[in-house]
Amino acid sequence: MELSAIQVTLVVIFGFLMNYERWITTIGLWQALMCGIITGFIVGDVQTGLFVGGTLQLMTLGISSFGGASVPDYPVAAIVGTYLAVATGQSGSVGVTIGIPVAIIMVQLDVLNKTVNIFFQHQAEKDVAEGKFDKVVFWQWAGNILTMISTGVPILLAVIFGQGLVNKIFEVIPDWLLTGLQVAGGILPAVGLGLLLKTMPVKSQWPALLVGFVLTAYLKVPVLGVGLLAVAWAYITYQNHKKMQVLEGKITNAGPVLSHMTNESGVIDDDE
Repeated sequence: MELSAIQVTLVVIFGFLMNYERWITTIGLWQALMCGIITGFIVGDVQTGLFVGGTLQLMTLGISSFGGASVPDYPVAAIVGTYLAVATGQSGSVGVTIGIPVAIIMVQLDVLNKTVNIFFQHQAEKDVAEGKFDKVVFWQWAGNILTMISTGVPILLAVIFGQGLVNKIFEVIPDWLLTGLQVAGGILPAVGLGLLLKTMPVKSQWPALLVGFVLTAYLKVPVLGVGLLAVAWAYITYQNHKKMQVLEGKITNAGPVLSHMTNESGVIDDDE
């Protein structure tokens, strides 16, 4: 699919702004799902963007960055995978397959970005101690710009060189290998769900999992319907839990009163 210069430019601009939004405004546009949808909208194939972004979003479930640790950058993978899949006329599964190594490579760039930003942080602390507050703003923006560059430049390179490189690769890839990659891409959502289930109390809440499976597999209830039932179940459970807490509190508070009203034999005195 031939993309216009405006479409290519918008994808690159979004690649720069996405990482700024991730750390500054944090609206949520940096999530892999949203990156796939927005990129798909720009290049004119929202369905592929939704598939690539949604699949990669599933892979992020159960994976979080704590204490400055770097994790695979699936949002960048969603942008690159969606763009290259549409630009080369390939399926969304191929876009996911392309995106996974991109996400892993981005780990190293994230480490480099955070390492340099530590220098900016120390310089800002030094200027604060010296009362040079105007320079603190400079170091803050230096960190912001570097953060945007750390994702924008790789996406720019993928846009410039990726399409031709991917086309050449697909010319030499045999059909059986391409089919295998597509099958692997179809399995990845199950991997994401498996990671999610590992973080959930499945052993104690297995009836809910069983009900959802029966509704979907046997009764053919749409995902939205199952989701609404899950919300109702969660609300009822929450309300019952609150009532139990109130009841336990009343029992606890009534303990001293009952103790005061009973005689030595443990029988409530009628005089009380």
